[in-house]
Formats: sequence, structure tokens, C-alpha cells
Amino acid sequence: MESMKIYKSKVDWWVYAVCIGTVVICMVGPMFDGDYIAGIILSAVMLVIEVFCFTGVRYAIKGNMLGVRNLHHWTWLPIDKITEVKKTRGIIATAAMSLDRVSIRFSDRKVLKSAMPIEISPKDRDGFIADLKKINPEIVDA
Repeated sequence: MESMKIYKSKVDWWVYAVCIGTVVICMVGPMFDGDYIAGIILSAVMLVIEVFCFTGVRYAIKGNMLGVRNLHHWTWLPIDKITEVKKTRGIIATAAMSLDRVSIRFSDRKVLKSAMPIEISPKDRDGFIADLKKINPEIVDA
């Protein structure tokens, strides 16, 4: 059985700010009406949803496959189809909880059904890239 190496996602300060902001916004409206219980319930529900979403981001290498878990769903991508990796900072919507990201480009558009690279945010970017290159030494640093 192949072992799987898990990489945690780096989490930036803005993720926590979004959680706090959501709780505050959910409390404000009901508090003006004097309905504190509704505000607390709404805030708790939103916080649970956000925590579920934010804790669902992970990355893994298992054999020749790169796993990207987003919202607790794994997508597996072939490492031998990776042509280029580079450290980047970006704001596009992707499976990343940080602006410090790794952009991964594939040789085959069918892998992602797009010509765009995937951007992820492993906490240890250097170790993650080194592990990918151990499996596919032809990966180019851009």
C-alpha cells in the first residue's frame, strides 16, 4: 500500500478576519431589533460553515498523484503531467487559504480542463516543490 504525504494549507490573517467579520455582521442586524438570540444563532451557523470550508483544504502526494482537497472533496492530478511550478502571490479564487502560493502548470489541458494553472498554498512551499520534483525531475522552476 502506498503511503500518502499530507501538506497543510498555509492560512493567512485575512481568513481569520473574514470569520470575525462574518460573526460581527451577523450579530449587528438582530441586535438593532433586540433579538440577541437570533444573532447568536446566525453567527454560530455561519461560523460553523466557514470553519467547515476552511478546514477542508489540504494537499497530498500519493504515488504519482497530487491530491487537492477542497471542501472535503479530493481531486487527484497526475504528477508526471506537471511541467512547471513556481512560487507566486495571487488573489484568484482557488483551493488556497493564503496569498503565498504554488502555481502548477500541466502539459495536458485535459488534466484541469483548462489551460490555466492551478494555484495552491502549502505551508511548506519549498518542501512541497522538492517532493514533486523527486517524483517528476522534469518539472521546471519558473
